[in-house]
Amino acid sequence: MVRQGKTRQRVKTGVRLNEQEYSPKTKKIKSIEKARIVEKLRLDLIDNMSNLAAGSMTGAPDDAHTITKKIIKKQEKKELEFFAYAEDWVSRAKIKGAKNYLTMLNTLEKFLECRKLFFQEITVTFLKDFEAFLDDRPRAQSLYIGQMRHIFREAMLEYNTDDEIVIKNDPFLRYKAPKQVLKKGVRALSLDQLMKVVNYQPKKNTLAELAHDCFILSFCLMGINSVDMYQVSCLENGTIKYKRTKTRDRRSDEAYIEVKVHPYIQPLMEKWKGEDRIFRFYKKYYCAECFNQNLNIGLKTIGKAVGINKLQFY
Repeated sequence: MVRQGKTRQRVKTGVRLNEQEYSPKTKKIKSIEKARIVEKLRLDLIDNMSNLAAGSMTGAPDDAHTITKKIIKKQEKKELEFFAYAEDWVSRAKIKGAKNYLTMLNTLEKFLECRKLFFQEITVTFLKDFEAFLDDRPRAQSLYIGQMRHIFREAMLEYNTDDEIVIKNDPFLRYKAPKQVLKKGVRALSLDQLMKVVNYQPKKNTLAELAHDCFILSFCLMGINSVDMYQVSCLENGTIKYKRTKTRDRRSDEAYIEVKVHPYIQPLMEKWKGEDRIFRFYKKYYCAECFNQNLNIGLKTIGKAVGINKLQFY
């Protein structure tokens, strides 16, 4: 509670208590951990209030509401919250992988069992614990912690100045995100497996049929991935021309590719022929991600039938 003259204003702590953590009789917090959080917040707010008082000796005094807004604003700057900053940064940043960043935040929330994390709480020990939480997902270990590092460094650039250091710790100077190590050939199909998929006879009008046809199309079009298959629109003189979505922003040639359509897949080209784009997948699936998900559902059916585990579309 902030009091100034005849005005009063309550200060929200953001700490939630259940019935077992609070005593109505004594009006005290039973949970030692949460009591410490509230007490630290109280002392920090008092410190902020003292600084405000020292810097505003002249002029009419503020009321409790105005004082509360000022000390909370000062506290928010002092204690930046990672989720809030990350969500705001993703909304501002023009990146293709925004969805992956949001998935990382959701996974981090599961690890914490809450959606609140201050920058000063991100330590080497914290990162090692998060890494252990993702132990069965080596790709996520590399990707998610790398994304955390990127957001952390972006916040440092935005908030730290020559006059004021808001984010004082940088745990990534001492902690290195694990690199994903793939065993040689782990994602490659043998010739025997390839022919099993090609010769598989799916039922009509099923996801397995869609996945089977797209598998053959991709193989005969130099491994075109599902995103580009969904978006590609240029077909000239029997040649498909496009810029690879995944790498066009990182290459000087914009990952430009031309691939000749082999006569073997001409029937499939006609079967899935679109109007505005080469293939009509965009008419049934509203986005490339949805298209890819359905392809993988179909491939899972095929993989189970032919005895290939974890068969996925790139």
